[in-house]
Amino acid sequence: MNEGRRNRSLVEFSRLFADDERFDRDERIEVLKRLIPDQDRKWLIRFFLMLTLSVTIAVMGLAANSVAVVIGAMLIAPLMTPIMSFSAAVGLGLGRRAIQAAVVVGIGSLWSLVYSIVLSRLLPSLELGSEILGRTSPDIRDLVVAIAAGAAGAYAVAHEDVSATLPGVAVAVALVPPLAATGILIGAREGVLAEGSALLYATNLFAIAFSALATLLITGVIPTARFFFRDSRMAAVVIGIFIATVAIAIPLTSRSLNAAASSRQQSDILTEVELWLGNKDLEVTTLDVIGTAVTVELTGLDEPPEAYALATRLVPVLGADAEVTVRWDARAQGSASAGTPPAADPTEVATTVLNDWLAGIANEGIVLELLEVTVTEGQVDVVVSGPTAPPSSPELANNVADAIGATVTLDIRWIQSFDPTLADEPPVDRVERLVNAWVGRRSNVRVLSTAVNGSSSNGWSVLVDLAAAGQPLGLDTLRSVLGEALPGTVSVSIRTTPLEVIDQPDTPVAVPSMG
Repeated sequence: MNEGRRNRSLVEFSRLFADDERFDRDERIEVLKRLIPDQDRKWLIRFFLMLTLSVTIAVMGLAANSVAVVIGAMLIAPLMTPIMSFSAAVGLGLGRRAIQAAVVVGIGSLWSLVYSIVLSRLLPSLELGSEILGRTSPDIRDLVVAIAAGAAGAYAVAHEDVSATLPGVAVAVALVPPLAATGILIGAREGVLAEGSALLYATNLFAIAFSALATLLITGVIPTARFFFRDSRMAAVVIGIFIATVAIAIPLTSRSLNAAASSRQQSDILTEVELWLGNKDLEVTTLDVIGTAVTVELTGLDEPPEAYALATRLVPVLGADAEVTVRWDARAQGSASAGTPPAADPTEVATTVLNDWLAGIANEGIVLELLEVTVTEGQVDVVVSGPTAPPSSPELANNVADAIGATVTLDIRWIQSFDPTLADEPPVDRVERLVNAWVGRRSNVRVLSTAVNGSSSNGWSVLVDLAAAGQPLGLDTLRSVLGEALPGTVSVSIRTTPLEVIDQPDTPVAVPSMG
């Protein structure tokens, strides 16, 4: 009965069509049967059953970070059908059918989102793998893929001889996985990432609707664009789809341009880092760039160069506000003697040994702060911070091992933070700051004065006056740091004045008699 009513309706509407070189009436009616099926109760049950199964598979695949499972969800997802129906109905001015299709898409999308949130909450553990995170940063490429996939889908529906390509279209456009990813991220309270995956779904949705509408017009399924404007409401919908697609394209294009610029900048920075390292036995393990702040993580045997030299190199790339943080992992192996008993608290014992070591090198002018000590099954991880890299200490690992009473691997991470504000900081201020950092917490050395004369073109003359109890250790380190502190040639002179520490004897205090 329903089939008869549908055919009569389509035949009546087909009288508006004239035979042309692309379709005759009967062919166009068959295409419309495939494009705009009756959305009766049985159809809706099948649709929501397949949609629920597709979302289930997608959530499990995303949670397991399995590409194959996610592709399976794409293949059985039924959302493409009502979107195609919506585009065809809008193009033919069939307002009621367009509303029906839009309602199905809207309710189906909402159900998919809510269901994926519930499923994600039921999972015992969830990690945000690459399959989820890869759907949180759409760009213009995703829009182009969605437009091409929508056009391919509409063409395949209009021409049965190429309908075998529809599974490939479903994989290319991927409507359900972005919805499932959005639900998972909402369930994980990752709102910013959820916005990205929701934008990807909106991109696919509007791009498919727009490109399908255009393809149906070009291929002749919609005989003329005048059908768009038979109903003012349908005309408004067509214009709205176009505006929405353009509105989505703007931020996606901006993201793509920013990503390209960031990639070029990252490459330029990496080149400068490699030139800065020169022939040193160091490997760049991590390079993070946030604005003008660069964090470089290194591992290897050699001590890295001064961070200031890298910051200077990065000025042409990042500007005068370049800020550099260098982290260096230096590893050593230590062995304990056979008769050394295990320590009760390895972390506390290792901390004591390391503090003694830091106190020793502080007397040489290398001041470092012990930030963290972690001992785990023979692995001792140490984090220190200061203006100068720690010196090579072959015996330190053995000392730690002897104190702990077990063979250990000592991993010292040095964090050097340097923000030179290169363009604005006067040379005299820079020199004074570096000298004070070199003195650090030593009580037997005082800074009396610093003076800087000259220019980058003519060279610099730096004079430092110190007061010290005896000859201060680490003067060569200070000369080296100051020699690289200013652009051009730098001549460094350091004068020392004896520092006398006067012990004040206790002075007797008269106590008045109470009698």
